[in-house]
Amino acid sequence: MDAMDLIRDKFAQDCSLETVLHLVMAHFGMGEEEARREIDDYFAIVEGMGRP
Repeated sequence: MDAMDLIRDKFAQDCSLETVLHLVMAHFGMGEEEARREIDDYFAIVEGMGRP
């Protein structure tokens, strides 16, 4: 499982942003800044999927 998979799964389970952030940090040994970048990348992908 990579970070994007974990992020997608946790948001699908209605976890809060802070919960997802802490889970990504703990599971992948990332710092807060790096984990936030991963989450931002996830949101950019999701937004891009909604556009024609």
